[in-house]
Amino acid sequence: MIHPGKLIVVEGIDGAGTTTQIERYAEHLRQKRRVVRITREPSQGPIGTMLRQALGGRVQLGRAHHSEIMALLFAADRLHHLATEIEPWLRDGAVVLCDRYDLSSIAYQTATAAAELLERVDFEAWVRTLNRFALRPDLTVIVNVTPAVAEARRRLRPGAPDIYEYSELQTKLASLYRDAERILPNDRIVHLDGDPSLDEVSAALSAVLDPFVLGQ
Repeated sequence: MIHPGKLIVVEGIDGAGTTTQIERYAEHLRQKRRVVRITREPSQGPIGTMLRQALGGRVQLGRAHHSEIMALLFAADRLHHLATEIEPWLRDGAVVLCDRYDLSSIAYQTATAAAELLERVDFEAWVRTLNRFALRPDLTVIVNVTPAVAEARRRLRPGAPDIYEYSELQTKLASLYRDAERILPNDRIVHLDGDPSLDEVSAALSAVLDPFVLGQ
């Protein structure tokens, strides 16, 4: 798809602050009079709604093949998300800031797949193949956070943790995100240190994105 807009994806483990940083950067763009759209995955669509319920433990999707089911659902939600929200905004020239994309699917589903499945299948490659029709981001920014720092931030959140928010898994995910260039070798990827203060991370994010988005 050739489009006049920009698709910027921000990724990181739970507690990395991706949502906060996206909101801050969106406001920065609005002050520059750029049209910006914030979106996230799982999406607000019907498949995304079911996924959010599953992440919150309100819907059970089966234990025996849980990682495979989640990977399939996330891939389906992503294509729906692209068709109904992301691509229309890109065609209109907007900067679309997406909180998570297919790198999250590859990382989370690979990290949670059963050991016996990983032994007989290149599961990471399979999840990547499921997403082969997904539009590639113009840029992916990974906010790398020390797992201990991320855990401390998660504890400040209201509500119950989701099914992926436990320390052992988050440590695995942090390692996978740092290996993003191997996982998605053809994507343009930038890493940021997410451990400093909100203001410091916001400044670093703007320094990375402004030349790309605003041509400054």
